[in-house]
Amino acid sequence: MGHAQIKEERLYIPPRDRQVEVEAKPALGTDCTHGDQILNAFSIGFSHYKETMKELSKV
Repeated sequence: MGHAQIKEERLYIPPRDRQVEVEAKPALGTDCTHGDQILNAFSIGFSHYKETMKELSKV
């Protein structure tokens, strides 16, 4: 038989301050373009999933 589990407390996330507006920032810095960010994202993705991409290319 299993043991009774202790109920965990819910995580409290306070409401955000809606008076503060956040501006988007480029991921690589202030002097990069959208194309640079896309190339960086693809290079990271291909480096992390190199073997998976090879397997998918065989299908």
